[in-house]
Amino acid sequence: MSFRDLDIKSNYESGIGDIVQDFYEPVLADSVLYDRIAGFFTSTSLAVAARGMAKFIQNGGIMRLVTSPILSSEDIAIMQKVIDNANDITASELGLDLTNLEDTLISDHVKALGWLLSQGRIEIKLAIVVDDKGLSITKENLISHGLFHQKVGILTDKEENHLSFSGSINETASAWTRNDEEFKVFKEWEESCEYYKKDREKFDEIWSGNKDNVRVIPLPKAIREELISYSKDFDVDTISARKYLSRKKKESSFELDGISLFFYQKEALAKWRNAGYSMLFEMATGTGKTRTAIAGMNYLMHQHERIITIISCPQNTLAKQWKSEVEKLNVYSDETDVIDGTHTNWRNALKTICLQNSAGFADKCIIYTTHDTASSPDFTKAILDCIGRKTKILFIGDEVHWLGARKLRCALLDRYDFRIGLSATPSRWFDDLGTKLIADYFSNVHFEFTLKEALAEINPLTGKHFLVDYYYHINRIALTEEEGFKYAEMTEKIKKLYRVKDSDDDAAEAYDRLIEQRANIIKNAENKYPVLSKILDDLLAKGELENMIIFVSPQQKETVLNMLYDKGVFFHQLTQEEGTTPKTQYDGLTERQYIIQKFVEKKYKVLVAIKCLDEGIDIPTATRGILMASSTNPREYVQRIGRIIRQDPSKTFAYLYDICVESSGFLSEEDSEIDRKIRVKELNRMQEISQYAINSAEALSNIFALNL
Repeated sequence: MSFRDLDIKSNYESGIGDIVQDFYEPVLADSVLYDRIAGFFTSTSLAVAARGMAKFIQNGGIMRLVTSPILSSEDIAIMQKVIDNANDITASELGLDLTNLEDTLISDHVKALGWLLSQGRIEIKLAIVVDDKGLSITKENLISHGLFHQKVGILTDKEENHLSFSGSINETASAWTRNDEEFKVFKEWEESCEYYKKDREKFDEIWSGNKDNVRVIPLPKAIREELISYSKDFDVDTISARKYLSRKKKESSFELDGISLFFYQKEALAKWRNAGYSMLFEMATGTGKTRTAIAGMNYLMHQHERIITIISCPQNTLAKQWKSEVEKLNVYSDETDVIDGTHTNWRNALKTICLQNSAGFADKCIIYTTHDTASSPDFTKAILDCIGRKTKILFIGDEVHWLGARKLRCALLDRYDFRIGLSATPSRWFDDLGTKLIADYFSNVHFEFTLKEALAEINPLTGKHFLVDYYYHINRIALTEEEGFKYAEMTEKIKKLYRVKDSDDDAAEAYDRLIEQRANIIKNAENKYPVLSKILDDLLAKGELENMIIFVSPQQKETVLNMLYDKGVFFHQLTQEEGTTPKTQYDGLTERQYIIQKFVEKKYKVLVAIKCLDEGIDIPTATRGILMASSTNPREYVQRIGRIIRQDPSKTFAYLYDICVESSGFLSEEDSEIDRKIRVKELNRMQEISQYAINSAEALSNIFALNL
């Protein structure tokens, strides 16, 4: 078989298929020569292409690699030593830890690397970037010099067909398996041959040492000998991925406690088992709902020979976070993928996993998706048509309250044998029917670990409460005259629609829209801005304006950003638009990760968050939160509070600032009474937060003074 027989696409991207399985393994398995320019290289990179690498070795394949040692400014002496006397450099000096390889597969591939060196099957050169004066360039300045901005791989098969790939991917295990990476493929025998030729020229120029400002040296003798010493008992069969996974499967624990849990998490899972594996987990934000569900999934996957787990989340980013958490806990699966509507080929990917499972080729499968996709006709049809009856299915609904919405309820299939619903607040705002539907689907059984318990119970690992103690400051404002009239007008319309909404779908949709529009009047009230300004000024005067998140609506964003700018506060905004692909300009992080890191490092004093922090994003170092868009929706309110009161070693206390709108004086007596009954729910959630605050007396006094 040659490259021309393979289905090789022109572009590959993480999250759209498996780049190792779809490209790297099959292409390498047909290769006899592999030339590679990589910005950074680790020996573990060979581990991710196990089947392909094994076949590559059996083919008699030869690899040439030119890479750069990962050195910082503190290592400048080592860098110069590499240039002056490379043979004296050891692996540890270049950041290659060959002595602490706990993972069996990685260890086996270090042996493979050493064996390839001993057999003359791989040649490695180090490229040292120098400036115009011949002085070496450190990691901090490497990217700006351009050499390793683009990574190139060139492969040749036994029939002399050539192809190249270039893009962001580095030759490391994390790059191939965990990072969001993208690269393009150019085939010598197609129209893209021009780009293949450029990649070939680029490699030849660097390999031969003809590129300006680059010193190329052979792999230091000490490192070469150290690697070879690990290869004495190398067997090519040891780098078979399937054999490795088979070993891991046998070695893994079949007990629920294979994943360490707190007492309340164990209680939750015990209750879930006793309830027939169907239950709502109502646990306060920051108390480990995700870990609890993963432990439950792990248990069922060990109990059943053939099982598929479907994990449904509100957003694609949260689905990816789930995948990362599952991998961290070493939960075994034969096939796993993020499958949702953000990728064009998700339908085929879903059917493939389902059919592989039904055919017995992949007994343990995990599918990460979004609520929108899980509720779509194509998704539900694939589940019902392509999964055999012998297969058990576990459904995990994260932030499950979303699935009570009319357009998402189709995700709750009767076909799912086992069910876990997760939410800090499973009740739906103004939707009793949706709330009941969710409760019924999860057998009307739920486990609670409340805010009160999280604040009272001691974490045995830290000696602290599960959530941090906090102060709660309430600020009261009134609507402007214009806002008051609009509020009254909408209230009258809502009252009329309320009488018919249960029997008229159009009326129900109109009712929902008006409820949201009226809530936005309170959320975006003009009189909130002077209060915000005073809070900021007071904190600035005390030198305490840092580690703060301001929760705003889209309508409030620009005004708040301008206010911070005028006050000279270093800030950044967080929306849902940040890139999710790691980039060199963000030090290998995604844009969002980079922003959060700078906040943790206190480069940014304030984050201005628009909805995106309500669910799934953790910034435990945040100590102050201002609720500019204080939602009347209890779920949103609790989520935002939870962002601030998560525990962190750096925290002593947290501080919450709430801006509450008093009832409009523009309502009729009848409408005022209806409005008061509705907003009593808002009063109740404020009371709960106040009750457990350090300054509870002050906070409760402010609540009772509110004209609601």
